[in-house]
Amino acid sequence: MNFSDLKNVAVLAALLGVGLLIASSISGNIPNPSHLTKLEGHIDWVKATGKYGHTIRFKFQEDDTHLVYHSIGGQISKVQRALAQRGALISVLYDQTDSHSPPFDQNEYHTIYELVQNGVTVRSHSALAERYAENSRLLGWMGLGVLICLGFLILAGCRKKKEP
Repeated sequence: MNFSDLKNVAVLAALLGVGLLIASSISGNIPNPSHLTKLEGHIDWVKATGKYGHTIRFKFQEDDTHLVYHSIGGQISKVQRALAQRGALISVLYDQTDSHSPPFDQNEYHTIYELVQNGVTVRSHSALAERYAENSRLLGWMGLGVLICLGFLILAGCRKKKEP
């Protein structure tokens, strides 16, 4: 590897490291329960999506709002069982102001931040807030690791360049 290749790798690594640090600083915070919308009723349909089926999409019977529970929240099978139980009264908290549309799907999905089945909390707001914060910290550590490795790479390149 020559020095110009090292510079290209260094630039890409720096961008990746800084990008991960920025992502960790702006992610991980979920809205306060007071800023979330409550939806309660019976589930119309539940669908596991994603590469490993760890994203749960669902909709209530009497409401057109499409909702999603992301794998980052953990306990996927527990959440899916709670949502799939026929006749169960489900209550969720979600951010009405924030939605996304997956590729090849015309629906907008809102992330849920609390799930209650028949009055029993399945995933609490505080548990989900901690999971999102953990994920954000992981991104930060990954970014820092990339930047530290970049420092060693630059140091090794500079030493190699000085050698005759």
